[in-house]
Amino acid sequence: MNEEQYKALVAKIGLEAAADIKARWDTAESKMKEIAAEAVKQGGITEARFKEYETTAKTAIDEVKELARKQGLTLEDLTQKLATTSTSAIKSIAEVLAESDAEFKRIKQQGVGVKEFMVHAKADGTFVMRPLADTNKAAGVTGTVDGLSGGGSTSSIAQSLDAATLLRIGGTSPLFSQYRNTQWLFDLVNVTTAGWDMPFAMWFEEVAKQGTSTVVAEGATKPTVQYAYTLKSQAYKKEAQLINITEEFSLDFARLQSDIMGKGRIDVLNAVNAVILTDLIAAATAYNTGASFVNATPVANANDFDALAAMAAQVDAATFGNQANSAIMSTFKKYRMGINKSTTNEYVDRPAVLDNLSFIGNPAMAADDVIVGDLKQFNVILRGGFIVRVGYNGTDFAENKFSVVMEQYFYDYISNIRKVAIVKGPDFATVRAAIS
Repeated sequence: MNEEQYKALVAKIGLEAAADIKARWDTAESKMKEIAAEAVKQGGITEARFKEYETTAKTAIDEVKELARKQGLTLEDLTQKLATTSTSAIKSIAEVLAESDAEFKRIKQQGVGVKEFMVHAKADGTFVMRPLADTNKAAGVTGTVDGLSGGGSTSSIAQSLDAATLLRIGGTSPLFSQYRNTQWLFDLVNVTTAGWDMPFAMWFEEVAKQGTSTVVAEGATKPTVQYAYTLKSQAYKKEAQLINITEEFSLDFARLQSDIMGKGRIDVLNAVNAVILTDLIAAATAYNTGASFVNATPVANANDFDALAAMAAQVDAATFGNQANSAIMSTFKKYRMGINKSTTNEYVDRPAVLDNLSFIGNPAMAADDVIVGDLKQFNVILRGGFIVRVGYNGTDFAENKFSVVMEQYFYDYISNIRKVAIVKGPDFATVRAAIS
């Protein structure tokens, strides 16, 4: 019974009677709160404790009823004085407790909390009850974190969303992608696209001729010269990957699925690029003309620019003037060469003899590795376009999933007689040593 309700009783029936009623009512209410708190801790109320709850309430109301009778009042008069609204207590104790069962269990699971109720007696002697606001909690600062009003105070806002919902809430958040390499070699080598019906790559390769021309005297027999060719072929390769996606992911994260499809294509083509680099390094001719380059005069204090000049000279000599156009190396090597200094700390630019070379740095190259040459002599044929297949694989249909296959068919090769146009160090240190 709060202060306002007590004052109303005093005005109606007098100080002594009101005090007596308040004392009996508060004693019964305290016992009811004790039983309700126990129900909260246990996640529900036992039958025995409920009967004790009911007996306590009935005893208190009988005593109050007798006091009211002596004052010339009915129980309904007192009920109207004590109730906060005329419609606030219309359900039985059992109904209200049943409705609060889920909250009891939640409080028990959390290990903290309390649930309070207000019980009233109707004129016919039956009991009604309603949930009571947390009267033990003092008003505090309205905020989004605990402790703003001192120890024990709680936030004014909370969430009980399940993990799946929380994840889906972030579905429209900004997307930051991993850094990826590019198909950087595609711009350097000779890339063409063939039809899907091309089952292999073929080319004729000239072999050494037999015989040679000569100066012929009048009436002499001219020498016979025979030219010959070998038909070569290359089987295709296939770079592929499979992505398994659930229907729920496809439904709730369509934007991410679209991103995955785009990234999948990039990653497959990057993998093709990696295969091309491996095959290019394997096919390149090792540097082997150090003696010819120095011509008995070793290069003094040979640096990386000197190494590139020596490799470019080998390409030029082997191809009869078809000059090298590219030098590929690691990213760090490219930048390190860009800050070469003299003994007096002045920056040293590359010599004019290297003006025809494009310096390309990429992390896919090992730290000191280098390749110089006419990379257009290395051929890449993409058989058809990039292929995406969507369907069910294995138990996908039964497990509410589907599969996406991404693949690219391709050929990569270089004619044996064109390998001299591409020279590998294999590294700068090896070439520097050969010309020093």
